[in-house]
Amino acid sequence: MQNNFIKYCFLFFTPLIIGYALLEYLTLEIPSSFKANKTAINLKQEKFETLILGSSQMMVGINAEWIDSPTLNLATGSQHHNTDFKLIKSLSPKFKNLKTVVLEVSYSHFELPHNGMKFWKNPLYLKFYNVNMYERQTYFKDKLVFLKNPSLFLNDVYDYYFKNNLSYSINDYGFNTINYNDYFKELNYNENEISQITKLDINTKENLDLFNNNTKLFFEILDYLEDKKIHIIICKVPMYKTFLNQRNENILKRRDSILNVVLKKYKGVEILDLEEDTINFKVTDYKNDSHLNPDGAKIFTQKLNEVINNINY
Repeated sequence: MQNNFIKYCFLFFTPLIIGYALLEYLTLEIPSSFKANKTAINLKQEKFETLILGSSQMMVGINAEWIDSPTLNLATGSQHHNTDFKLIKSLSPKFKNLKTVVLEVSYSHFELPHNGMKFWKNPLYLKFYNVNMYERQTYFKDKLVFLKNPSLFLNDVYDYYFKNNLSYSINDYGFNTINYNDYFKELNYNENEISQITKLDINTKENLDLFNNNTKLFFEILDYLEDKKIHIIICKVPMYKTFLNQRNENILKRRDSILNVVLKKYKGVEILDLEEDTINFKVTDYKNDSHLNPDGAKIFTQKLNEVINNINY
């Protein structure tokens, strides 16, 4: 009886395990910025002079290929300062020639919650960068990427392998060179039609507790980098005018007050402020109200490159 039960369990679970292992493998083989960055780290970790961090705005807005100094862009969607800090502390000792770290401070950066222990990208950091975001000892399952967000990755597997969806093209620097698809393109960059879209992905909810907590950590990051004699560039990424018009003025003023303190307190800090630049950045440089497309990224990266090249090391 017991042998039959074990046999049935084996017959039942073996196909499930094989199926999951296949999905995990297929997920990891899909081209991504994580995969490209892992390859770059393995090949060039001692050559990197510039490290870029931040959220999706920095990920799609900066193509490290267009920066003169050897550069690694580890920005990714929804990445917050606490994750940035863990990446800095874990990886910067391996980057023996690191001179500059580029951080993002978006309009409401200080009033959005940090990434937590359950952040769905934690397995990706562990798998590809060997950086532990769990704030505890890790186990085998913590590296299982597909398991953390099966619905998302199942769609990715289907789109990539079965529909042959090539709507993205990741270069060796982890940058999607054909990242144009979004509602700006769908509306043919018609500014009148774009202006009529009122429901934007923008945080207007004030949170002083988060502000105090997040700014405290931000200063810890700056202290750490200053102690390591690493130059700091803080970016305010370009936003389209529909986004700019919906910002909460109180959140904006608090953010800018912190940056004013930063400039007074730290000597080796530059701020690249292009958030409200409506001269150099046109509607055709955006994919949506808060993200640049590759055309806009080229302009923004060139501006960042100028700041980096003008640093007196």
